[in-house]
Amino acid sequence: MITLLNDYFKIDNQTTEGDESLFCITLLPGYKAYTGHFPGNPVSPGVCNIQMIKECAEQLTGKHLFLGYISQCRWSAVITPQATPQLQIRMQLSGAGDVYKVRAMVCDDTTRYIDFKGELTPVK
Repeated sequence: MITLLNDYFKIDNQTTEGDESLFCITLLPGYKAYTGHFPGNPVSPGVCNIQMIKECAEQLTGKHLFLGYISQCRWSAVITPQATPQLQIRMQLSGAGDVYKVRAMVCDDTTRYIDFKGELTPVK
């Protein structure tokens, strides 16, 4: 199973209040995908950002999860490890057992980068 935690990003802090969890993360600019995406001007690959959201959900559930359905994934700004190394992932995770519904927003203090909604299922 591929994981990006501690290669692409690290979790600096995680808190949960009510039904919302907040992950403060740092992007790690040495990740190998940046050498080809794009040389001299690295941009965070969208698929890596989706995987990062999934891995944060796994931290909450304590389970390996499969992303089975995306109902919304909207990018509104570019994420780069140089300009935006510190990010927040605000997440609401509901359900249990067979299906978890996730809503997540990737942002910093001034910009919203990604709005995400989807469904995750535990890997058997």
